[in-house]
Amino acid sequence: MKKILLLTIIGIFAMSCTGDDSTTVSDSAQNKVVLLQVDYLTNAFEGGKELTFPEADDFTISYDYNSPGDFGDITLKYDELNQPLFAGGIIWMGTGERTFPEAIDGVLSFPAIGNTVAMPDLDDFQMINYTGYEYPENIAYEPLWNAVDNLQIVKEYREANPTAKVNVFLYTPSVGFGNPAEWDYYIILKN
Repeated sequence: MKKILLLTIIGIFAMSCTGDDSTTVSDSAQNKVVLLQVDYLTNAFEGGKELTFPEADDFTISYDYNSPGDFGDITLKYDELNQPLFAGGIIWMGTGERTFPEAIDGVLSFPAIGNTVAMPDLDDFQMINYTGYEYPENIAYEPLWNAVDNLQIVKEYREANPTAKVNVFLYTPSVGFGNPAEWDYYIILKN
């Protein structure tokens, strides 16, 4: 009796399986954003973080900025989903810390490719400006792009979404007599 019951259950499971994987979501079809950290002074790639989100029709970065009287902070959000992309403290005459993502994956987590990814037109770069902070008038995008143009993930994201903006965010955890050696650019790409 047990054998018949076992065979019946196995048969039901076998019939419920199909060879159609059209319902399987491929990894590249997921809604992802990657943050790539580049040192402000040296333009060296320091690592990054790939984030996965629910599906959304668009990708807009909004921010919540609290000016540092003594202590402040900045949060970047995926506006359509109201989910964080980045958060960090900003301290007047001190140094804040990134709080989201909690950790950045190291350089070795991002394999390099043999051929570099062509730099997008300057019109395709978009600085994330937030109230109370002025960027230098002339941002040198080429050294920033050169820091990440040999990464497999950059190639994949640009191929998946070639018309997407290359968002650039300068995180300055120290202000006042801030130390630029503590500052980082974040290149934010959407697949």
